[in-house]
Amino acid sequence: MMRLFRSTAFAVLAVALSVVTASGAIGQTTTTTNTDAATNGNEAAAKIVAKDPLTGAPGTGLTRGVTAKSVKIGCYVDRANWADEEAGVQARINRANKNHELPGGRKIELLPCQDDGQNPQTNLQIMQKLVQQDKVFAVIGTSSTISTPSTDFLNANQVPFEGFGYLPGFCGTRWGYGWQGCTISTYSSTQKHKAISTASAATSIAASGLKPADARIAVQANDGDQGAAGNKTLTAAYAAAGGTIVYDKANIPSPPPGDFTPFVNAIIAAKPNLVIANTEFTTAPGLTAALAASSYKGAFGNWVAYVPGLLDASPQLAASLQGALVTTLVVPQELGTPYVLQTQKDLTAIKHSTNISLSLGVGYAEADLLVGQLKAVGKTLNTKTWDKTINKTRFVFKPSAAGGPGQIEYPAMHFISSDCGITVKIVGTKYVPATPFTCAKSVVTTL
Repeated sequence: MMRLFRSTAFAVLAVALSVVTASGAIGQTTTTTNTDAATNGNEAAAKIVAKDPLTGAPGTGLTRGVTAKSVKIGCYVDRANWADEEAGVQARINRANKNHELPGGRKIELLPCQDDGQNPQTNLQIMQKLVQQDKVFAVIGTSSTISTPSTDFLNANQVPFEGFGYLPGFCGTRWGYGWQGCTISTYSSTQKHKAISTASAATSIAASGLKPADARIAVQANDGDQGAAGNKTLTAAYAAAGGTIVYDKANIPSPPPGDFTPFVNAIIAAKPNLVIANTEFTTAPGLTAALAASSYKGAFGNWVAYVPGLLDASPQLAASLQGALVTTLVVPQELGTPYVLQTQKDLTAIKHSTNISLSLGVGYAEADLLVGQLKAVGKTLNTKTWDKTINKTRFVFKPSAAGGPGQIEYPAMHFISSDCGITVKIVGTKYVPATPFTCAKSVVTTL
């Protein structure tokens, strides 16, 4: 039964996503809530790690991809899991160009995003081509397969790379920039400090209705660097938030299997009361559906299924996911903050749906950070001025509208995250915020 239910749910999900991407906004709120009071930065942790050493070549003044009129930016994506990442990037960069935000009137020339097909070797080939042939100054995107060979190549060639900081290459490296910092608690044998983010773990425990001391948590991930690194971070975070880890596996293959029964049985045997799917988007629906169809009666959630419009487009899928908890690091559109409204305005300007999915929200946040960095560096743009401005002095970035993600500062956030998040609950066909958008003070220890 689990195999059939998984296949049906995934097929419905694929259809629903196509409807959401093509359509306009569905079921949005117009209530405006300013979350800035909660997002002023992980400053105490930042002070501790601010002088930790970075790996990677210092900036020597390369002007690759830079002219007096433009700066060329490459784009990469794992499109199967981050379908509308590119739209978020395009929307923010379009506004920057339209409003002449960069010093000297310089425009951002964004190359089309290249899909790595979830293949690390393809990702490396994309990076090599972007740098060596297309001569880009920086790259931007999200992929679970931007692995160490790719990030080492970019770090050695003085290429700023913007992305989602859940892989080791974004942590402790001079040229890697996660849009919310480094989310990995342990990433290198040479790091000076270990930082544990707790906000998102605490919100999902609270949303489950459990007291931290009573939470028995199972964390299930995909096989590979992303899953293993993510599980290390999540288990540390849930433990720091007061929960007990009873199951920790990163063994589901990609692409996902047709039958999740062995994984579900192993999870149930550990007797958790909160199951967290730390998986790729293509895996989460099948695993969630299999849990719902099993004997498991506890709470369950994931980090990737926040896709506004999805539930309205597919009542069948919504019915199967009733009560599911979805933790997200982006500010959900249901909060209706000025940042959310600005994002939707920018999406309208490029004639795209105003639904802000996780992948679109991440792409927009990455581009927002990149624009802020380019503005800070100024008219004289090269790898030396970038390195000096972003990595050698305290660069502080706040989102371009109020009520956005947490404050970012570098170089500190090469080592820590902004430590912000929210958990929403699926009720009917809506994503209902189950907690406030919360930022916490990360736990930092000396190694």
